[in-house]
Amino acid sequence: MTMLTYALLSDPAPLAASAAGQARSTGTVYLMVTNTGPTAAHWSRNEVAVPVGDGADDLTPDLSKVTATATFHDLKTGAARKLKVQPPAATGPFVVTDPSGKKIAFAAGDHLVLKLEGVPVAAAAGLAVLKVKEIAARTANANPTTGVAVVPLVKTAAKPSSAPGNFRPVPAMVENGDAVVLCWDGPADWAYTISLPDGTSAPVTIPGPLEWKPAPGTGPKRDSTYTLVATDPGTGRKHFLTTTVQVRTPTFENGVHALRVQGIGNTGALTFTSVGIDVFSNTGTRGVAQSFSVVAERVYADRVQGTATRAGWITFPEGGLQVCNGNFDVPRIGAVFAESGIYQRQFVPGEENRWISMSDGGEISLEQRHKDGSTSYASLRVSSLDTRASQW
Repeated sequence: MTMLTYALLSDPAPLAASAAGQARSTGTVYLMVTNTGPTAAHWSRNEVAVPVGDGADDLTPDLSKVTATATFHDLKTGAARKLKVQPPAATGPFVVTDPSGKKIAFAAGDHLVLKLEGVPVAAAAGLAVLKVKEIAARTANANPTTGVAVVPLVKTAAKPSSAPGNFRPVPAMVENGDAVVLCWDGPADWAYTISLPDGTSAPVTIPGPLEWKPAPGTGPKRDSTYTLVATDPGTGRKHFLTTTVQVRTPTFENGVHALRVQGIGNTGALTFTSVGIDVFSNTGTRGVAQSFSVVAERVYADRVQGTATRAGWITFPEGGLQVCNGNFDVPRIGAVFAESGIYQRQFVPGEENRWISMSDGGEISLEQRHKDGSTSYASLRVSSLDTRASQW
């Protein structure tokens, strides 16, 4: 029979037995020693024997992993003092004493707490029973007597570790691929790697948050699929999860192959033919290509007109080029303006060339340059001459 009362608590409660093939389950065990009687007990020490092994009756297979501390709490004063804990041998007990070697008077309500941290839990579920030997006396001068108490602790069957899941990008669509973060749910003690779209792999630092993000400048430039490879530390079994990151404005280094490209909403479209591109409006008719400037080796057109409502335009009849007046819907002969002259053909040194020159004085002259480099005035032939002002 003991003079003090003994109870066991655990965190987590109850303790989970360690599952085969998984990281060993650990927990903290508290032994509460209390004086629940009306008279004092003069305590000398406790010896706490922990059942060692992996069986249903055992608490832990390895006492060397356990960290033990103890404190005494005086109910009346509220004071607490640290006690000495002698660690056990391979299978021996934890011995708790006062550092001074003296007895401690346990008044009613005074209590002692032995804390065993980092306890590796045995593999088999069951009831582990700790044996506590008490050395105490009823008076300060009396010889201490030995009492024994047993305190049980439940170990529940191990739950299988849940496989990872919910592999997802945050956010799901990004403007810049560097801003994406890949997240998932799963056991914190598994090993994780990310298989990148280019076939390489990136490790994930564990312990740490279950997430991964690309280094600056290496994020996806277009919609890309990533694979999470999760490895069970106990069995070595690999689990594979995939997710796709969407980039709002993708970049394609090697081009895009498509028969038709259309804008978002009620917009026009481009189709690709064997000779180039056709532009269509939102109704499917021939559309308009707009640009500040166009550089091309050749331009094929039936008509070229300025952007203003009454701008002049040019048509290309079989005989050459016709300039038309923009004031009329039907072709009307328009004006050609030139600063230095209108040439019969491109000026080529060493060949006969003719052109019309217009001077500041309002004079018009027809000039001819000969092959020898000399210049003469050419003749002007007309069937009639109208001196009235032009009415266009």
